[in-house]
Amino acid sequence: MPKTDWVADVRSLLRREHGKGWRIEEQSSRIKLCLAIPGQRKQAVTTHLSWVPSSATKLTSLLGEVRERMDSLSLGLADAYNLLAQVPDAGPGQLDWVEVSKRYEHHRISSGVAQTNYDRNERTRIGNVLNLLALPKRAPHDGRSLMTSYALKYLAALPPGGSGRHRHLLDVSRFLRFAVKNCGADRQWLPLQGEDYELLKGLRDDPTEAKVPIKPEQLHSLLVSLDDNPELRLAVALVGLYGLRPSELMVLQVDDGRLYVGHVKRNRATARNPKPPRLVTPLDLKELPGEGSRVLRLYSSGLVKLPTAIRNAKDFKACGAYFRQYLDRHPHWQSLVKATPGLTPYSLRHGFAWRGVKYEAYAKPVPLRDLAKAMGHNPTTHMRHYGAWTSDSEMEQSLLSSVGELATAS
Repeated sequence: MPKTDWVADVRSLLRREHGKGWRIEEQSSRIKLCLAIPGQRKQAVTTHLSWVPSSATKLTSLLGEVRERMDSLSLGLADAYNLLAQVPDAGPGQLDWVEVSKRYEHHRISSGVAQTNYDRNERTRIGNVLNLLALPKRAPHDGRSLMTSYALKYLAALPPGGSGRHRHLLDVSRFLRFAVKNCGADRQWLPLQGEDYELLKGLRDDPTEAKVPIKPEQLHSLLVSLDDNPELRLAVALVGLYGLRPSELMVLQVDDGRLYVGHVKRNRATARNPKPPRLVTPLDLKELPGEGSRVLRLYSSGLVKLPTAIRNAKDFKACGAYFRQYLDRHPHWQSLVKATPGLTPYSLRHGFAWRGVKYEAYAKPVPLRDLAKAMGHNPTTHMRHYGAWTSDSEMEQSLLSSVGELATAS
């Protein structure tokens, strides 16, 4: 088709408003938008606009939106246009947030999030977002107002700086970022970041509760009290002697007389690059030497099985809950909890960490790096959770015993 006046006018307008390099061509009776900058690869995309004079105004508006996404999201021409073309439309100028939520769920599941985990946690939070966006009056109009409204309506009862408040805001932030980067929502819907996010999350005003380990004599008495309940004793012994997370009872395997543990902490990175099972070794009690090996042989033989509810748990969270439930019903455990405030089923795992560095029955402490590896985390995480167990008296006694006779020479 020969050049027409409207084509020349549009090309002149593109140069004035968007700079050199922008031009239009005809492609199958539609407008092909091109960007050619010296020294860079030529970019082009065939738009949905017809090659007719009436498309001129629509084209200038379209290019403005395309350039905004190219600049704000660091996208190429084709990607920015395709993002706009995929915007779920609920009407003129309106985004279909319900469709965005469906795409988001599919994205999360395909990224490695378990469906049960999504249903239990994220579905409710995204539903809260949709409720706010559907308000007939004073509905949020951008990411800032949405997150602020969410915090006021749904997080008022959660303590500032707490993990619960953080998880809610994290899911809302992730959803908004997906809407902008994957569904073409305007950049105004990007979530709060940096200081603004931290301010909304709040500062924790209560100290983190200290981890309470079960002491060796307590673990021994608990195991003895379970002699008449071999299935629960097996579960308690595995968790306590091997330092397992209760949920890890679901992912145990025995190979050549050694116990290996699969991974229960799942995220996008581990879903794509799963780590191999970790080898675990028992830290026995002086009253029960060799008990870890005996328990492992018992478990491997199948002569005694783990409690039924733990074996049949549908997921890791349920497994941990059943383990707690079994213990909470046991009279001797109840007496231990009453005598030791803060004692929980996880204290069995904490007791493993305590014995590794504090148990006088061992010839020497377990090196930090080895102890952390056995428990399935790094030394930094280990010290953050278990580094506060040294009291003044223990510190003083440790230093004096190291110095020995020099401490009394004066």
